[in-house]
Amino acid sequence: MLAEWQKCIAASAAHSAFTDLCEFNQQLYCCFREATDHVSADGQIGIVQLNGQGEVTAKNRIRIPDTDLRDPKLSITPDNKLLLLAYGRFKGPKGRYSQPLSWFSCDGQSWSSAKPLADKNWWLWRLSWHQGTAYGVAYNRAAQQTRLYAGNPRRTFECINQDLFSLSKNGKGYPNETDMFFDDNGNMVILLRRDADTCTAQLGVAKPPYRRWQWTDLGVYIGGPAMLAMDNNQALVSGRVWTERGPKTALLALNLSSKKLRLLTLLPSAGDTSYPGMVLNQEGLYISYYSTHEHKTMVYLTRFKNDELRALNSESASLS
Repeated sequence: MLAEWQKCIAASAAHSAFTDLCEFNQQLYCCFREATDHVSADGQIGIVQLNGQGEVTAKNRIRIPDTDLRDPKLSITPDNKLLLLAYGRFKGPKGRYSQPLSWFSCDGQSWSSAKPLADKNWWLWRLSWHQGTAYGVAYNRAAQQTRLYAGNPRRTFECINQDLFSLSKNGKGYPNETDMFFDDNGNMVILLRRDADTCTAQLGVAKPPYRRWQWTDLGVYIGGPAMLAMDNNQALVSGRVWTERGPKTALLALNLSSKKLRLLTLLPSAGDTSYPGMVLNQEGLYISYYSTHEHKTMVYLTRFKNDELRALNSESASLS
């Protein structure tokens, strides 16, 4: 599976990373963290508007004093606003704490003030919308536990499942980052990263009201997972995988019936890399991600032609 093109779209900061991608009003929007390094406490959010050829047409930046803004994500609200989610690590006279935050924009350029949502010190990773409601999974490292939230991020957003997946409940450690989608029957499908014991990713499926879950161990590690449904039987997955040549950002196919992953291609990447976003439209499949393979941590945008997605039906490839 060969990319049509790839472009570096953000490189001004010492460390540009942790991307997401969204299509809003016929334009692409990519958000990412800009900071000194991967774990520094000076993160701010960069947002670029791009045309279909990956050319940057506008730039924006969001910062909060004495706050490290991490892992921004984008989604579209039911009333057609662009919603930004991020995790803020605050430091001040009252001590240190962390809090999920949201902003919205009507045009992709002017942004509202930040509004807290969910619970302090629970890292709300991403928001996905279904029938007018936003859903998201938050994790707490110390508890080795995840929670499922639902509601309106700018109004009432509450926990609807206190123990979605955890070490104590499922016997598998440190569940954290997620992506999800809803199939045609309203079932929620969650892809879950783990970073303890076998470090294997989990696939969860539940019918409404999303209380009873069936989990499948996918048998491989996926860091910074992104998932995009193609139909009720196939999904695209992107994230960091481990290979004999070290960490790479990969594009994979997930068969939702067999619960099997197949490698489609490895994106140009090495070292500190992953956290992709994906958009599929008439022009092709767009993937944003970051990597250090060109000796600086930068954000890239890649496009695959739609006919390349025939690889979904090809022979399986090894992750090694």
